[in-house]
Amino acid sequence: MKRALPGAAAVLALLVLGLPRAAAAQEPAARGYAIVRGVVQAAPDEPVPYAVVALPPRFPQRFTDGTGAFVFTRVPPGTYHLLARQVGFKPLDTTVVVVANQSLAVTVTLERLTVQLEEIAVVATRGCVDPGPPDASEPELASLFEQLAQSARQYKLLATTYQFRYRMARTFTDLDEVGNVAFRQTDTMEYVSSALAHYRPGEMVTITRLPNGSETRAVILPTLTDLADSVFQAHHCFSYVGRVEQGGAEVVRFHFRPPDTLQAPDMAGDVDLDPRSYQIRRASVTITNPEKAQAGMRAASSTITFAELLPNVVVQKRVESVQVLAAPVLHLGAKRIDRYLEDQQLAGVRFLHPLPGGQQPSP
Repeated sequence: MKRALPGAAAVLALLVLGLPRAAAAQEPAARGYAIVRGVVQAAPDEPVPYAVVALPPRFPQRFTDGTGAFVFTRVPPGTYHLLARQVGFKPLDTTVVVVANQSLAVTVTLERLTVQLEEIAVVATRGCVDPGPPDASEPELASLFEQLAQSARQYKLLATTYQFRYRMARTFTDLDEVGNVAFRQTDTMEYVSSALAHYRPGEMVTITRLPNGSETRAVILPTLTDLADSVFQAHHCFSYVGRVEQGGAEVVRFHFRPPDTLQAPDMAGDVDLDPRSYQIRRASVTITNPEKAQAGMRAASSTITFAELLPNVVVQKRVESVQVLAAPVLHLGAKRIDRYLEDQQLAGVRFLHPLPGGQQPSP
């Protein structure tokens, strides 16, 4: 996301919509081809809605519908590996044999993930000298981290497959040296889901051109998709903080930070997962070396809150940001401003492409 300093911020909100109902596909197989249809479930009569399935290499990842159903049409005969993924479940790959001019029905049963949290070593926040995601040497930690990455992959798939516009209701507040409100403004900004920023190590500052032709410096803050990005993972250290209390509920926390040798502005922070569903609940991000990101800035941070909009799928619903100045500045020649606050909340969604099923969940 881009955080204009001290202007507006753009945040990529996770939005989850009704997805195609595979059961609606009733067309017969084209000559020489087949239809593969099925359902993803956790147990008989317990479907797993909005799971991700794929039949590579010809049929890339797609979502099941709200009943866990999926369909692949015009499938050439042959042997395929059917992939199924969902946060909170063990990934499953199975082999299916497709016969020409026939319809194949498949039932995929996923096993719920159980991570032995007590087996994961709690590591105090420390420096980063060997960046990269947890590997097979720490299987429990790697499995837990994979749930976070899967959430990110699912959002990226949604944002690019079902392009949509979303509105963020924003409130900008300037506080003086004693914490009083010196200025407040509200507006609503619309963004497009496919405008996904791409992380580059140490390249947190961009120049943004405003509608009036002027330019402003902006800091790119991470979105959920960064956590599944190989470049982001390769340039951050991830450590397990443990079970902590946050907002009256217990969460499982990861900490991430860039390499100690990186002197350019980057990002560090914490990510909280639900210890039962493994869905992301909250993320807090701090800009490292903030004085190099923006002259006169002493600190900058954001807190992102997520919520489940549909079963097994979360949305990014609120972003609260704060910039602390190195020295107060005058506002309109009167009050001395010490910090800038910004609060963004998801206000609406409008799809650019029709959604089968017509579901339109409210934010």
